[in-house]
Amino acid sequence: RHPFRVSSSFVCRNLYHNNNKRWKTTATRRNTLGVLLFFVLVLVSVAFFSSSLSSVFSSFERMTTTNNNNNEEEEAQQKCAKILDHLRSMNESERERQTRLDLSECGLRAVPKEVLRLRNLEFLNLGKNKLNALPDSFAKDLPNLKILFCLANEFRKVPEVLGEMEHLFMLSFKANKVREIPEQSLPIASLGWLILSDNEIEVLPKSLGKCRKMRKLMLAGNKIKELPTFMSELVNLELLRASDNRIEVFPEFLYRLPKLAWLAFAANPCTEKAAANAMERGTRAVKRVVNFEDLGVDEGKKLGSGASGTVYRGEMDGFNVAIKVYNNMGKTSDGRPEDEMAAASLATSTTSDIVEGEQDEQEETVGSGGVIETLAKFTTKDGKRGLVMEYLDPADWKNLGGPPSFETVTRDVFDEREGKFTAREILAVAVNVANGINQLHKNGVCHGDIYAHNILIDRDEDYPSAKLGDFGAAMFFDDDENPQFSQMVRENEARAFGCLLDDMLVNYDGTRGGSNTVMIRENIEAGQTQYAGNKIFMEPKSYRPSTHLDNDEGKTEGELTPAQSREERERRRDEHLQKRTHERREADKGLVSINLPEDGHEKTIASLRQLADDLMHPTRSVRPKNFEAVVKRVQESEKLFFGDYYVKKLESLQILQRRRYDVDLLRDRSLFRRKDPKRREKRNDDDKETK
Repeated sequence: RHPFRVSSSFVCRNLYHNNNKRWKTTATRRNTLGVLLFFVLVLVSVAFFSSSLSSVFSSFERMTTTNNNNNEEEEAQQKCAKILDHLRSMNESERERQTRLDLSECGLRAVPKEVLRLRNLEFLNLGKNKLNALPDSFAKDLPNLKILFCLANEFRKVPEVLGEMEHLFMLSFKANKVREIPEQSLPIASLGWLILSDNEIEVLPKSLGKCRKMRKLMLAGNKIKELPTFMSELVNLELLRASDNRIEVFPEFLYRLPKLAWLAFAANPCTEKAAANAMERGTRAVKRVVNFEDLGVDEGKKLGSGASGTVYRGEMDGFNVAIKVYNNMGKTSDGRPEDEMAAASLATSTTSDIVEGEQDEQEETVGSGGVIETLAKFTTKDGKRGLVMEYLDPADWKNLGGPPSFETVTRDVFDEREGKFTAREILAVAVNVANGINQLHKNGVCHGDIYAHNILIDRDEDYPSAKLGDFGAAMFFDDDENPQFSQMVRENEARAFGCLLDDMLVNYDGTRGGSNTVMIRENIEAGQTQYAGNKIFMEPKSYRPSTHLDNDEGKTEGELTPAQSREERERRRDEHLQKRTHERREADKGLVSINLPEDGHEKTIASLRQLADDLMHPTRSVRPKNFEAVVKRVQESEKLFFGDYYVKKLESLQILQRRRYDVDLLRDRSLFRRKDPKRREKRNDDDKETK
């Protein structure tokens, strides 16, 4: 009963409760640690299993790659052995007749002795091997060699033995590891075509300036910081590719080269400012944005592919279109994919400075018609950008010519059967391409590759048409930034256009082509009349996909939501075609036939011949200062073909139609809806003038 006396039962009871509580706490801690340990073990097991799987897969991939490489090496060895066995089996007379030899992709590490016995060899392809040197007796054993390809080998310097070759005209060391070009390595007496693209060259040898026969020089994709002044001695140079280098100052001697016509200089510090401005304007030039998934692209079926991207066939607003997906980090032999995309976007723009909202008031953006039109733009899910362009059916549209050969060097080649042109076809190409180039120049775009193989032609008997495409070598210029450079670009492109005309005139078949009459529509009330090339035609908006925004719906015209079906698109297309058919029938009521002059086509050919000679003149001051002057000269030739009566009739229709169209457009603008007596008076005067 003492206050500090504690009974034994109380002590035992407290000890039990304390021990039980301590036991429970310890068990909880043990359970928690166990769970954590279990999860750690699971994670370690998963990581180990994943690393094991990844190592297994990587080992499998290495084995597969090794097997593929082994298979490729075996195939290369078999190919090489077969060719060498054939060379060994030749007798002396057969070896003398052997002038061409292709040893590409044969896995060569040295030039075989059998090759060095072909003393009359003129063409030798050693591309895509593992060569890093040529034998010292190469020039002595192959004295007649004219063309040598060493593409994609392992050369670190151009062999000096090549400087001893007296007849070597074409030399290619593209996509090697070349850093050094010795002074003695270039055959200065005979070299006319040199390809050194995609290497690590920083300095060019002085002996390059002594190659007076040089016509084609490819230096793109190197580390060159400046083009030396001794290159001003290359007076016969016609084509220069120097894109994707480190050139900070544009060389002034290029302004004076008399025959330079094809120039690519994109992706250099000296042209980056104009390029950045052009890319910004290009993004604003194409107003319409579409979803790539809605274009119906079958990625398994390609229309074509290259270093800049891939082209597919798709559908937009019920019409066939061409879809080009650009390689974001791609690299081409003449520039960058982003330069090509910007040039294609600006190609059909009607103004050189695209302003947001400027074209919203217009019903349609109408370009020159001489270039392939860009309709919309998109971005894929993986971030690749692309353009939707008009689709030209291969059944109707063909390449005007083929790329230059080893014999023509800078001039295109034409098919012996289909490479002859009527006067009507030559005129159509001249009109369409001249308008297209002029449109490009207005937007600060230099095409850089005006060739027949970059032009598609529809050889309709009465109404042929042509379009310029392929902007892979495009670059940009700005009159305010560098007017001298801009002027040189125009003069170069004028010469290139003159060479194009010259090539076609050489292949003139001596006939007019088509019928002796031309049709013209006088019923302009049926719709807006337009003129393209040598024909008057009706071109309502519904004929092709729209390129502008529909202000009434507040969204892109013709753009379909995912919920809309293919039947809806077909219904829209049928409505478009029905409307177009009705408009054409109405327009056909005003058709008038006009006879062409009997000697008009001969006068046209003579006029174009004179134009081509003036454009190709080596003195730059003789050439036109801008391409608008070239367009006017072409229009004069066009008047000779169709006659004065047709031209006057056409001009009167265009003036009357333009006035009517302008008045209709102004009626819809809000400024005429205000109660302003002066503006109402002006509107009434316009109506009277139109009537």
